Amino acid sequence: MNLSLFNVRRFIRFLSLLSLSFAFCGASHAASADCSAGTLVTVVAHLDDDLLFVEPGISEQLRAGWCVTTVHLIGGANGANFAYVQKREQGSRLAYARMAGVPNDWDESTVRIAGKPVFQLTLKAQPRVRLLELRLPGGAVRGGRVPLALLWDQGATITTYPMGHGEIAPARYTRDSLSAVLKAILQDATRIYTLNPDTVPFIEHSDHIYSARITRHVAQTLGRSIPIAYHITYPMGTWPSTLFGDEAQHKRDISASYFSIDGGDFAHVFGEYEWDGNWILRRYARFDTTGHATPDFVALPIVLFNTASSECLTSTGSERKPELAPCDGSVSQQWTWEPRPTYAGNQHNAALVSASTRQCVAEHDGTLTEEPCEAWDESQRWTPWDFGLIFTPSRRCLGEESGRLNIRGCASLTTRYRWSTTRPTWATDLRLAGAMYGDVSGRGESSAVYVQRRADGPGFDVNVQALSKADKPVRWYANSVPFDSRATTATCRADSLCFDSARFLLGDFDGDGRADLMVVTPRNGGTAFWLLHGTGSRFTAPVLWFQSDSRMPAGRVQQITPFSTEEKEPAKVLIAVQKPDNGVELWTVGADPVGHIQSTQVLDDSRLKSNLRLLAVRNDRADAASFVAIQPADDNVRIAMVPLGVEVGRWSVGAPAVLPATFKPDMTKFAASDPHANADASIVMTVPHFANPGGVDVWKLDAAHPDSAPVLLASLRGIRWQDTTPALTGDGKHTTLVFYQRADAILDNTLFTAGNAALVQYAMNGNSVQTVPTGTVQLPATYSETLWLERLNQ
Repeated sequence: MNLSLFNVRRFIRFLSLLSLSFAFCGASHAASADCSAGTLVTVVAHLDDDLLFVEPGISEQLRAGWCVTTVHLIGGANGANFAYVQKREQGSRLAYARMAGVPNDWDESTVRIAGKPVFQLTLKAQPRVRLLELRLPGGAVRGGRVPLALLWDQGATITTYPMGHGEIAPARYTRDSLSAVLKAILQDATRIYTLNPDTVPFIEHSDHIYSARITRHVAQTLGRSIPIAYHITYPMGTWPSTLFGDEAQHKRDISASYFSIDGGDFAHVFGEYEWDGNWILRRYARFDTTGHATPDFVALPIVLFNTASSECLTSTGSERKPELAPCDGSVSQQWTWEPRPTYAGNQHNAALVSASTRQCVAEHDGTLTEEPCEAWDESQRWTPWDFGLIFTPSRRCLGEESGRLNIRGCASLTTRYRWSTTRPTWATDLRLAGAMYGDVSGRGESSAVYVQRRADGPGFDVNVQALSKADKPVRWYANSVPFDSRATTATCRADSLCFDSARFLLGDFDGDGRADLMVVTPRNGGTAFWLLHGTGSRFTAPVLWFQSDSRMPAGRVQQITPFSTEEKEPAKVLIAVQKPDNGVELWTVGADPVGHIQSTQVLDDSRLKSNLRLLAVRNDRADAASFVAIQPADDNVRIAMVPLGVEVGRWSVGAPAVLPATFKPDMTKFAASDPHANADASIVMTVPHFANPGGVDVWKLDAAHPDSAPVLLASLRGIRWQDTTPALTGDGKHTTLVFYQRADAILDNTLFTAGNAALVQYAMNGNSVQTVPTGTVQLPATYSETLWLERLNQ
């Protein structure tokens, strides 16, 4: 028995070596793959980096007929055993099969590339898809040994995990041999994607950084100019989303399929703030060519934007301490993280250097100052962290308190100690909406309606909270869209209502005196309008109210606004559709005189810009409607308000009124009173109150005369601008300013943001707002999981 088993093992070993010796020894795809359209080679560190950070870039090229090769340099993570390497590869197989829309069935082989064994996977039903697994050991996420860095910077030799299914011996790599393997793989590329080489640990994982530096270095030796893109990883979780509709849902499907294997839990992928959900709706890349000679590291300038105060870290000059100040784009607010001599994986590894003074920020006894840079000065050694924390040289955290920079211990931190490297951030993205408001009961009382993501898939639940009562919110509609990790078709199909694809409207669309919910989604190349009738206690199942043709594709629908010309008539919708020339055309959808729902193009005017925001405002005429289009003025640093009117079906555009410079396009939030429910016709604008003690300034503008001077109503200390969405509600006699806001919360060091939602109400009377809330309702909802994309562009 033992001898027989020994012989069987020898025979298996012989067959493995035989297949290895006859395996394809280059970087081209198998003969059955037609790569004439192009070849994309993506080189990343870990087996989820391509899915979280590069997608949908890979899918785009695959759909265009390209061959796609993805190279994973690292096997497993953090010194995990070989079984975890294999598990992650199983997850990648499932994800790429879903990406291609074919069964999860692969040809496997261990091929020799530049003399080294590499595990190759080719998708049988779509041979244009290939994965190459080098299975190098990985480094720790936040400190510790980084084998890839030791190989590249220190001349170390590192050993891979075994090849094949474990029966083929590991490979040993030096800097030269790794370069040779990558050069052979990249040789046929017509486009290259990788991660971000120009940053420092631990803003991004050390493995991410070195995989990108090595790829760039090798790509520049190919002798020809190839487009190459460098993708941001962790920091983009605090940046505005870039994906919407089918692209967003497809990426979520692919990533969730992967994590159903790696970790066995895909629920976090359907969130917005938790773990890998932070990166699903985003793709940020810097594009270049391999013909552009670049060193291994380039210190790129960034801003350091404090996510609680909405202010930027600002240099005040040499030998002085930096401060927080309103962001103005000046060089005094530009900084670089520059690496300092240390072993790979060490903390306290970077200097914070001012672009204006070229000096380093040092910490002495808890006080910061700019002084000449000294490479070995421990007082200048910082640790920038993923998820927005900044550890000072004394290993405490940098943040904001009462409008000033503050240094404190790193336990029990809120967003006051979170930083972003861009502005605007997700928290200050003016395209996002929270709650909607309307009379859903039919009793003349306003309620807040908000939508909450589900964790079991891309669906959502709809909840209603009465504003006049402290009752618990009631779920009026549950929309489960189950996720199947092994499906090859999209989870969100033409008739699915999925959170990331949807826009939401509240209005009385059937004329029964109760507000209904409209869900607007992409469908069949156009835009679908799904009506959920309000019964007074729930929303009914959705019915297709209207389906547009291709003249109104969801990817160009900037905004959808409900309106009516008479209080008792069913509401219609006004749709702004972006044009290729940066203009916008307006359409309406509503019932004709015999009750048929139809669309009509009502306005195409060159004075309207594609990134406008529409507000429905009061008109004294009972048979007329009025709107205001808010858009950047011609100088792009101020706001223009363009009046729009409609009388007896005739639409007109008035002269734009430019607001004072106090109101900046990216720092002003708007709310309009209900055109039918309020006697006080007004537009409210909220902007940050930067002077201590912070909060927001609330201004009022006469909706009937947008060229009039705005009036300052109040400064509200208890409201944080970046975490609130304002609205005006009322019953015809009283007006209430309502903020849907994020309640502050303690964050651990792997969360960008969190917190429960709350509704805070302030009584408004003429040109004044009470500074003490008339009511606060804490909601059992996660704030960041209830924000949805109201408009495509800011």
